[in-house]
Amino acid sequence: MSVSFLRHGGWFAPEHAKQLNIIGVGATGSWIGYVAAKMGFHDFQIWDADIVETHNLPNQIYDVEHINMPKVDAFEKVLKRFNPMISVTKHNEFFESAKHRDLLQGPLVLTVDTMSARKDIYNAFRLNWKVNKVYETRLGFDFAELNVIDNMNLNQLEQWKGSLSNDSDIPDGPCNLRMCTTLVGLVASYTVHRICSMLSPTEAVEADNNKKKHLFNLTPTLETHNF
Repeated sequence: MSVSFLRHGGWFAPEHAKQLNIIGVGATGSWIGYVAAKMGFHDFQIWDADIVETHNLPNQIYDVEHINMPKVDAFEKVLKRFNPMISVTKHNEFFESAKHRDLLQGPLVLTVDTMSARKDIYNAFRLNWKVNKVYETRLGFDFAELNVIDNMNLNQLEQWKGSLSNDSDIPDGPCNLRMCTTLVGLVASYTVHRICSMLSPTEAVEADNNKKKHLFNLTPTLETHNF
């Protein structure tokens, strides 16, 4: 028996999906993949060299059975458990522009941990006509941002590149306040919604679709907002 996407198929169905590229299937990346699968995406290409550790379980899609397993293998198992028709092209290594640029095709999700990695990946999607927009996330404990980049727009590319600082300039978060699972789920779901909106043939043009930066804040004084 196959999975039916009838409930939301009038807006987004498997036939509307393209291959989804995810660089980094840790907290945000793994949840983006999982939510995308629930929406009907069935072709994934992923990069990650890490293994599943015990501290990953609360904020990532993996279970106890996946501890010490490469994240790319665990990612595939979790998604195929939901929908056996899903295909995952796995790269058990970190993304390198010089090596992997020509493999990209479709929307690109960028959820790596370092600014240096972002700077290298920039060279892979800049003016790469096979890439169908870039969705980059940055998370603190109670705040986050999603940057949507038109990779064929030189102004947007330069603005995004200019926002990248050096890794040494980013302070460490307080002990035990580095990742909030509720924020991860919120950002992941919203990111997938934006990707689906971009690909949906029935989606009316919304002002929100043209926004390049989307901000999230879980502090009591500020509501989640976009601009």
